[in-house]
Order: sequence, then C-alpha cells, then structure tokens
Amino acid sequence: MKKKPYSETRERIKHKQAERRRKRNLKITRIFFAIFLCTVLLVGVGWGSMQLYQWGNQRLSVYMGIYDDYKQRRELRAASFDPRFDGYTNILLLGLDPGKEDAGQSADSVIFLSFKHDTGQLRFMTIPRYTMVNIQGRNAPEPLNNAYYYGGIPLMEQTVSKNFGVTIHHYVAIDTEALAEIVDAIGGIDIYVDNNLDYDDPEGELYIHIPKGAQHMEGDMAQKYLRFASDDLGAYGRGMRQQKFLKAFFNKMMEPDSLSKLPAIVEICDKRVKSSIEAFDSGHFASLLTNMQGTKPLVTILPGELQHDGSWIYNPAKTTELIDELFPLEQPEKDN
Repeated sequence: MKKKPYSETRERIKHKQAERRRKRNLKITRIFFAIFLCTVLLVGVGWGSMQLYQWGNQRLSVYMGIYDDYKQRRELRAASFDPRFDGYTNILLLGLDPGKEDAGQSADSVIFLSFKHDTGQLRFMTIPRYTMVNIQGRNAPEPLNNAYYYGGIPLMEQTVSKNFGVTIHHYVAIDTEALAEIVDAIGGIDIYVDNNLDYDDPEGELYIHIPKGAQHMEGDMAQKYLRFASDDLGAYGRGMRQQKFLKAFFNKMMEPDSLSKLPAIVEICDKRVKSSIEAFDSGHFASLLTNMQGTKPLVTILPGELQHDGSWIYNPAKTTELIDELFPLEQPEKDN
C-alpha cells in the first residue's frame, strides 16, 4: 500500500484538529449561553424563592401564632358552654341600624340562630328588640336593644345568654345597608306582603311604602320591609316579617345558582359584616352547610306578650319550655 506524503497527512490532521476546536468552541459557547440563561433565571427565581421563603416563614410564624390564639379562644369559649348545646352551633344574629361603631349603635333585629350538627337543621328564634330584660349594670329591666347601645356585642351576648338560658358560640352583626347589598347580590327575594306598609320619618330620612301582595324585593325594599314596625302588631308584627324574610332568604340561598354568587356575598361580608366566626371555623361551617341541603328551617319567636307601649314581656316558663323543645337533653342510656 502506497503511503500518503507526510505534508498531506499533516494538513489533514491540522484540519481535523481545527474542526474539533471549532465544534468544541461552539459547544462551549452553547454551554456558556445555557449557563448564562440558567444563571439569570436562577438568580431571578432564586431571589424570588428566597423572598417567598422568607415571606412564607414570616407568614407561617404569624399563622401559627394566630392559630394558637384561636385555639385558646375556642377552648375558653367551650369551657363556658352549657353541655346541652354540644351538638349545636349557636349564633347571635344582629341587624344594626346605620349609626356609630359598635357601642352607641342600636340593634334593630335580634335573632338566635342554631345549626344542629348531625341533621343540618336550622332553627331561628326571633327576639323582639323591645323585649324587657335585665342588663348588667342597670337597676331595672330595659329593652334588649339597649344592651348593644351600652356595651356593644359583648354585653348583648351576655344579656341574651343570661336572660334566656342559651349558649352563644358566635355572633354575626350586619347593618341594613350591607343586608341590602347581599339581597341585591343574590338577585332579590320573593315575599308576600300581608298588608300595606306605610311609614314616613322625614327627620330620620326613612320612607317606607310597600303595597300588599306578592313582591320581588331588591335590597332597598327588603331592608325597609325588615325595619317596618309601625302597624298595630308593633314588635310582634316585625318579628313575624323577619321570620318570613329568613325563610325566603334561606330558600333563595339553597337554590343551585346561588353558588355562583357566593364570592360577591363573601366580599360584602368581609367588608361590611362583623363576626366572631374565623377562617379556621370555615371547615366546620362548610360541613354544616352541606348537611343543610334538603332541610327546612324551624322558625319561632320568643314567647311573650306585646304591651300597649310597644314593649315585649317575655314569658320565662314558656321560654324554658321552648328551649327544652328546641334543645332536648339527651337521656342517659339505661343498663339492661
């Protein structure tokens, strides 16, 4: 076999070496570019991750602190509860007039609301605002709504609990303007009005004119319907209208298309509603709402009599009977 000249072989070797260097340089360039891109991304992501990590650590610390406080509050509340209410979640629902913050404001509507855990049944007991009760620090019985005026929610909770023998786990306080927004958010409610409702108060800038008959109520009409108390039935008539409203509102909220309106309602509640219900309670209430499907609410009014001056004198014996009926004590099982 004839050998190639030395010079030709050397040139070929040089060419191959140059080609390898070019490919190696190209590879190095690609690697460098890839490393550069990764570095930029990692620096950005890394910085963001570091910030997120630091933020997460801070938030986790805050979260755990809040949760520990929540557990302590829950344990303190549970320690003061009557064991007969163990299977229930009781809420004091307050409808407030548009006034000052908390104390100094008046409670136009007072409703004791209860969820039964195992069945999801919802019970409402309307308490007329002019119910004469004993209020801590006062020398004689006064209308119930004065308790909110004197001491806000804490005194109101205490007054309802002590006078009527019920445990209150949570409160929800909503003013009439927020209620109107919620009714608008769900598309209004349908209520049959038994009589013409007419009332003019130029000084308070309140004008109510709702005709008798079937009405589709938007927010403004609904809150006026709830505030009206100027017929012969006074507080009792107002309580009955509140019951009709609660039933209609409950039925509306149970409609399938109301689910899509929940974000709007939550936003209103977040800004306009005062409540002791916390984010950590949401799982519990989600379970209660699931159990509520298909159940009918039980609506009652605090037993008593309407007086000529518009006050409501509740009947302690009948109130005790009603509480026993709504929350029966479990009888211990007998040994065979």
